[in-house]
Amino acid sequence: MSSNNKIRYLLVTDIPAPWREKVYEQVHRHFGNEFHVVYCNNNEKRRLWKFPLGKHPKTLLKTITITLDKLKENYLNLGIIPFMLKHRPKIVVCFSLVPTVFIAFALSKLVRAKIIVFADTWLGRDKDITWVQKMARKLAYGFFPDAYLGASKQTLNMYKYYNKNVPDECLFLSALCADNEYFRKVLDGQDIRKKYDIMFSGRIVDTKNPLFFADVAVKVREILGKCSVLVIGDGDDKLRNEMFKVFEETDIDYYFPGFIEHSKLPEYYSQSKVLLLPTSGDCWGVVINEAFVSGVPVVTTNMTAAAGELVIDGKNGYVLAMESDLWAEKIAKLLDDTKKLDKFSKCSKKTVKEFNFEKAAQGIIEAIEFLNRE
Repeated sequence: MSSNNKIRYLLVTDIPAPWREKVYEQVHRHFGNEFHVVYCNNNEKRRLWKFPLGKHPKTLLKTITITLDKLKENYLNLGIIPFMLKHRPKIVVCFSLVPTVFIAFALSKLVRAKIIVFADTWLGRDKDITWVQKMARKLAYGFFPDAYLGASKQTLNMYKYYNKNVPDECLFLSALCADNEYFRKVLDGQDIRKKYDIMFSGRIVDTKNPLFFADVAVKVREILGKCSVLVIGDGDDKLRNEMFKVFEETDIDYYFPGFIEHSKLPEYYSQSKVLLLPTSGDCWGVVINEAFVSGVPVVTTNMTAAAGELVIDGKNGYVLAMESDLWAEKIAKLLDDTKKLDKFSKCSKKTVKEFNFEKAAQGIIEAIEFLNRE
């Protein structure tokens, strides 16, 4: 680790995230104080999570928040200008395409810093973006970068879509991860009773299709004669109440503890048999990682980059079209086959081992060292 206090490697990102802070800690351990993270904001309004920030050098800039719709927040942090002009980093890693990041792109060119673009989205997730957003991606992925970091193989494919001249040697992976070590530490040796047949975890919003989840629960109950449900998370009150109304009208046993702090998540996942993620568009879905490290198979759609990369159809879960009868049939058969459920559970734990903070950090380190060699 270098003792040099000069910032040579700067990472500019939107907000801290629980699946990235420990990754940045490991990058810091490798590069020492030459590595520094700049945040545009301390959190998004829609995020209820609370977690400790990583033990790495960091700066939180004063921000102007521009909200274009109910969910998406954009940040304009003019403080990035004096910050970058003062420190003149050698390599700048830019995550998220908020206005501040485009300023960082331009300043990187000005101070002759090399640029690594970093994203977690993919073409399926971005299928309905506006032409302005498409032009922003073409500019960000085609003109500025010297190297590319992606949270999934689908992200790397997206880069090639917007820039057909990207050489393979410039592409690096830094996957999204749960805190595998923490989950295992909490759950190791515990005698856990599976109280819930199916589980919903995440924000209760349209793209997560909570009413589809409720419909599947009803149909599983029709097949098996029972279906106990766990729902954790928060979000749209109207959608949540509509989902619970379905449960109550069909006499489905459900439990809703609301939003759960990260430190308490293992005990909730571990009490469930199968996690359902009927998403219409996720970058990844770290809830899948959290379920897998808890030994819980996952049923999801092909509208998450984790489908095929983490969720392997027929091995540790299912990747299905959005047809509630199909979901109910597959889930009911799985719940009724304890040997298969146990096999899926063991495969889930094995698969998720490869998605860890160490490998995620190594991807960032390799991208930086690649540009250092040029």
